[in-house]
Amino acid sequence: MVENLTQGKSAREWEALLADRFVPGRIALQSAGPGGRLDQHARFSRLWLAQLSIQPQSITHEIPDLVTLSAEERASVIAHVVVEGDGFIEQSGTRLPFGAGDISFRNLAEPSRVVFKTPGSFYAIRLSATIMRIHRSGQVKSRHLAPRITHGAALPTEMAHRLLSGMAMDGSCGATDFYLSFALPWLFAAAYHGESAPEPAIRAANEVRWQQVLEYLEQHLYDADELSAIACARAIGVSERYLHRLFAQRGLRFSRTVLAKRLEAAQAMLQCGAYREQAIASIAYQCGFKDPAHFSRLFKARYGVSPSGCRAESDWATPP
Repeated sequence: MVENLTQGKSAREWEALLADRFVPGRIALQSAGPGGRLDQHARFSRLWLAQLSIQPQSITHEIPDLVTLSAEERASVIAHVVVEGDGFIEQSGTRLPFGAGDISFRNLAEPSRVVFKTPGSFYAIRLSATIMRIHRSGQVKSRHLAPRITHGAALPTEMAHRLLSGMAMDGSCGATDFYLSFALPWLFAAAYHGESAPEPAIRAANEVRWQQVLEYLEQHLYDADELSAIACARAIGVSERYLHRLFAQRGLRFSRTVLAKRLEAAQAMLQCGAYREQAIASIAYQCGFKDPAHFSRLFKARYGVSPSGCRAESDWATPP
């Protein structure tokens, strides 16, 4: 679903528009006039994104606003890729400044405020918090993801602009949209956790091997027989122990990474109209699962909804 809205809005209309499209909140403008413009707004699978231009203002999300959201929405993270403008975000008693080229992150479980001190433009993306926590699935988790600013080191902002612009301007559910919607959450998760990644010296020593691992995963993600730690290690010429160390250095595990990627691919296929005629069992097999019943249990455990329920919630399955 893609929507283009280029007309200006008054301050009250702007607040109502953001509440309807994103999150209810309170807007305070620094001067009279329109609050901003929602240039494009789109949904691809469970990825929400928009391109906005705004005047100097603050947007505050308090508890009364957040309780109106669904459980899925409150378990989400809002990321802003800032193209122009500067300001700061506030959450959990922390104030973090941002400028052009930065990416800001806030969770939707706790009150927050974002302030643009100058006119700005940015891309807003709503992501599942689950994708940001996969590498911690075997650890004690903090209750909510902390607010954070990434200064473009882990995820080049220019690439984010290019990818998001391409998705926003193309409303079809073709191959490009499918793969972009699948890849973008992982890229933003990498940006969020960039500062906690291994030291550059450690990364440099095994970066070539890591790239080989990623290439192997992409090539064999949907092959239930070929994709194993032993096969991957053998293919790139390292020991299985060294392969697991490559993942551990990045806070990941081989098996959990493969499972998460396969479930993400299955979710995207279930919500894409191009696969509406395919049986769920067929999609499970295509994504590397040998047992459709086991796939259904894993899918529901991950997303809180069955594969058939996920398909029923998709845009193309909803009558106008």
